[in-house]
Amino acid sequence: MKIYLDVLLAVNCILTMIYLETLAKLVHRKTKPLRLFAASCTGGLFSLIMVMNGNTYFYAVIITLLKILGILLTLLICFRYKSPAQYLRYLAVYCLVRLVYTGVTLVYWQISDSKIVFVRNYTIYFNISLLKMVLAVITAYAVLTIYEKINRKRLDNAISYEAVYTSGNYELRIPAVADSGNRLCDSFTGMPVVIFYCNELYEHYNLSENYENLSGFRLCPYNTINGNGLLPITSKGKVTIIDEQQNKKEIKCYVGIAKSDNAKSRAIFNPILLQ
Repeated sequence: MKIYLDVLLAVNCILTMIYLETLAKLVHRKTKPLRLFAASCTGGLFSLIMVMNGNTYFYAVIITLLKILGILLTLLICFRYKSPAQYLRYLAVYCLVRLVYTGVTLVYWQISDSKIVFVRNYTIYFNISLLKMVLAVITAYAVLTIYEKINRKRLDNAISYEAVYTSGNYELRIPAVADSGNRLCDSFTGMPVVIFYCNELYEHYNLSENYENLSGFRLCPYNTINGNGLLPITSKGKVTIIDEQQNKKEIKCYVGIAKSDNAKSRAIFNPILLQ
């Protein structure tokens, strides 16, 4: 089989993007377009190891080390991390994602005896034209978008939720609203933000409208239909969402704290976090 470098690079850039987007969904992280593009290109560049001769032990070791280096760099580029432990957790999930996708591809390759798929040196190559590849990506994106909209609408229709915020010995329970329009994420880590409109929590941390006391907080810009501004957010504490059937889900997120506008406390979260 002839291997065309432009197709090899394009295929593996797209595959890396799919792996990273799947990882982001599983860990509830938002990927920044520029970081995702750079990480996908990095994964694509490391696909060039396919053309190396791995028939000797020495070159097989070199190829393996290069593949590992490519995975490590790809993840470092795509996300910001709060700790080495978080990076290792994402690395484990990412490797599992790659294993599943690659396994499905290999099974199809073996069963169908396809001449389209070629695997060598831990790298996948699809012997198709760039036009077909682009059409396949557009189709897949459209299907996933429709699925996500249907799923969000289903989750938005839930009757009631309760949000429990705990930090040390402090615990707060308030009604919660599932709103797919809340796509606010921390600009540094990409972590989703659950917004607590609650005077009690606002006063608990001695916050003020002049942002004078922000120890353990940082300001995150936000936009709503009513305007825009800055919201104090923190990684302190943990958030658990309880639905009407008393099913509990602890979610990984930052907490944004604002005054309640009508003395009725509530938390706003994106229902995708419950998946």
